[in-house]
Amino acid sequence: MEGLKNQELAGLDEALTDQEPGWILVQGPIGSGKSTVLAQRVREGGGVLYHAAPGADGDLLADFRELLLARLGEIPVPEGPGYLPDPSAPPGWQDLLLGLVDRARFHGRPLLVVLDGWDKLQAARKQLPRELAEALDRAERRKAPIRFVLTLDGADPSSLTGLPDPAHTLTLGPLSLRAAARRQGGRSPGDAFHRWALLGAYPVQFPLSDPGATWEGAVIRRVLEPTGDLHDLPLRQLREGFQRPGRYLSILRALARGPLDWSQLREGARAVESGGQMAPYLNRLEEMGLVVTRRPLGAPSDARNRRYRLADPFLGFWFELVLPLRSLLLTEDPAELWANRIRPGIRDHLRRWLPVAVEEWFRDHAQERFPAASRQVGGVWAGEAEFQVVSWLTNGQICYVGTRWEVEPSGAEFYDDLKERMLRTRYGIGREARTPVLVLPGGMTEELRRRVAADPLATVLGLEELMGSSSQGPEPGSRFVS
Repeated sequence: MEGLKNQELAGLDEALTDQEPGWILVQGPIGSGKSTVLAQRVREGGGVLYHAAPGADGDLLADFRELLLARLGEIPVPEGPGYLPDPSAPPGWQDLLLGLVDRARFHGRPLLVVLDGWDKLQAARKQLPRELAEALDRAERRKAPIRFVLTLDGADPSSLTGLPDPAHTLTLGPLSLRAAARRQGGRSPGDAFHRWALLGAYPVQFPLSDPGATWEGAVIRRVLEPTGDLHDLPLRQLREGFQRPGRYLSILRALARGPLDWSQLREGARAVESGGQMAPYLNRLEEMGLVVTRRPLGAPSDARNRRYRLADPFLGFWFELVLPLRSLLLTEDPAELWANRIRPGIRDHLRRWLPVAVEEWFRDHAQERFPAASRQVGGVWAGEAEFQVVSWLTNGQICYVGTRWEVEPSGAEFYDDLKERMLRTRYGIGREARTPVLVLPGGMTEELRRRVAADPLATVLGLEELMGSSSQGPEPGSRFVS
């Protein structure tokens, strides 16, 4: 996938510059670009990348042998005393891993071996972690310049049991708001925001070429057309990542109208029979990077007052507005369904995701409009007043945000409601610079404009501020956390 180079490969290359033997863990949600980034690294720097599909041990092993023969010109086996090959059988996993170690040692050149889809390999062969651990121990003792890279969907460490600690752990996530909008083909601020909100921020969802159409045309062609690359993507990801996707799908479908608290989610997830049954499914979705758990600002980490939302706006759009019409999309004109059935419903979707975009803007770009960066950003609820977004800046200033997605300009009552909630909340009380921030893509009436002008701290943001301009230079790409 073109363009996944800068920060992604920089983070991986930094981990690979150390030629000491060891292994690297690359993890991230389904669709976060792990395979793409590593494939590009192997294409440019050499090595072996084995992309494991779900399958039986024997089939996976046979594919691995064929790959090694094609990439290395041989099927490596261990060398030296103590190795007695069985002439009647091809080498197994342990022989191949030990053979790769010895090959790197005798050739004297660093060898990169990527096992992409480690959870699938480990599920097919339970003893594979032990066999890899033996190869790593052999590499350490013999100072062989070999690096294994293992990838995991999500952050569940159970399949890594039996391995030593990795030399590096890299977590690959979605692109930032502005970078994702540009990769989706956004041109104007409004076009860019709609593409982010409807097509998402994960690399697997980016077009392979410039779509060259309006955001509506891109959605119809890529999501609604049965031949579109995003038409059934969420279902394919569920089938690939989960053994029994039905209950997971029910939770994701409910969260498309989120964020929801526990009781709301329990009521909305029809396929889940009890709260106790829902907990492990929800935890797994969070581990896989599909769901985000939020707690109010100031609440302890073990607070039970939580809300849950989807991690990516494309999932919200697809599960709420596309999935219910999936059968009609196979028999009727997608453009007509868009105009008559789907487009009228996207206002609520955009209203739900605007605060998520604002929260990210405060995290990354607050200094574009305020005298300091954001120290902490999140939401406040279950108290005297509720705010979907509150940001505490490093200079002590606290910004209380109101968002409104409407086509028509907002009036003074929106400002009055925000100020009234600021008076009621106890979060940030005692701070002098308590700032009302109004996010109004539809603009303001003249009365609201005068009211805001009379308040020296009041700040108004539109899509131009959120999405930035092309003249601001490149935005950061996927976030690596080492």
